[in-house]
Amino acid sequence: MIKKKLLLIGLCLLGCASMSAQQAEIIPLAENAVRIKYGKPQVSKLPEWVYVNDSKSFIPEFLTPAYAKGYSYKSSKGIKAFVDKKGYVTIRNSKGKVIFKSVDMSLKPSSVQGESTNIAELSFKSPLKGTEYQYGLGQFQDGVSNVYGLTRRLTQVNTQISIPMMMSSKGYAILWNNYGMTEFNPCANHVQLEAVKQSEDSKGEVVDVTTTTGNRREVRRQHSYSATINVEKAGDYTILLDVGQKMARKHWMSIDDEVVIDMSNVWLPPTTSTKVYLTKGRHTIVVQGNQGDKPSVYWDKIDDITTFRSPVAECVDFTIFTGTADEIIATYRRLTGAASPMPEWALGYIHCRERFHSQDEIITTARRFQKENIPLDVIVQDWQWWGKYGWNAMQFDEDHDAECVVED
Repeated sequence: MIKKKLLLIGLCLLGCASMSAQQAEIIPLAENAVRIKYGKPQVSKLPEWVYVNDSKSFIPEFLTPAYAKGYSYKSSKGIKAFVDKKGYVTIRNSKGKVIFKSVDMSLKPSSVQGESTNIAELSFKSPLKGTEYQYGLGQFQDGVSNVYGLTRRLTQVNTQISIPMMMSSKGYAILWNNYGMTEFNPCANHVQLEAVKQSEDSKGEVVDVTTTTGNRREVRRQHSYSATINVEKAGDYTILLDVGQKMARKHWMSIDDEVVIDMSNVWLPPTTSTKVYLTKGRHTIVVQGNQGDKPSVYWDKIDDITTFRSPVAECVDFTIFTGTADEIIATYRRLTGAASPMPEWALGYIHCRERFHSQDEIITTARRFQKENIPLDVIVQDWQWWGKYGWNAMQFDEDHDAECVVED
């Protein structure tokens, strides 16, 4: 076993020796999964939070450097990987068919808030233009299932869960290994919208809002923003709207008076995306939002290139899986750790609202479920239960307690 590991390390070094300052490395993780790292040789400063320790014990059957051309790995069952001297990656399935081919893999110096870092980017092409479907990336509210060509900003915010894992209908999947913000298909075009002057007699909407000091009612007036863009070629375009705040309550956008985005929710993420067809020429964009919004719109023509980009990175780092959806998910679970099963009591109906105002209100609600014979497994007191003790204090405000219980 030790000799095999030494051979693996030696071949990795040989395979990278002919590279320039930017080096590529193939790390086999399973019969149908290889990890690709590309960048300057260095010892990572970050812990390994994605892959479990079991994945490090995999010893490949074939791992050979190709001195003249690059570096290759071949599995007898599921995957053939090749990285040439310039860092371009080609993946073939067990039948020898090319299912993945990168067109760009780069690590460029940058800075964020005065600190030096790198921008990592991977772009790859679909050989079957217009016939590939891509799924995944997490939990979003834009309603788009096939993310092929769509631009998304992968950030973690309330009601949005970003997972940098994309699965293709072509028999491969990509796990982008970056702990920070990631842009999926970032757009080349951007415009900052200007506020439209509001009419003095415009009516507002009275809404209930929750603040750190409790509930209150306030009047909100619709604010409009607009911009004009010029499209050089007709075709399908990807659009990303960023309201310019940490959270949004409304996503609404029209292009030439046609509504293309329309969502209202008190817990919307700051960005949302869609796909539209645009003709050649000038188009007027109108965004409706709230006071304090600073909306921007990003757009680009959809082509057969898919891109992952992270503005903060040590290197380009991703894993390619091959096989059927079941095979890919099974390997993904083994490499990243299987999810623990949920307890039985959590598999039924969970009743949750923005907040209950007192223990009496919770108990009254539970008794109503009993009276109506509606099954209920969990009832959630979300927040604001700390009352007089202040924001997020780990103590219930006993002023809202009640001396009563719910009968079985």
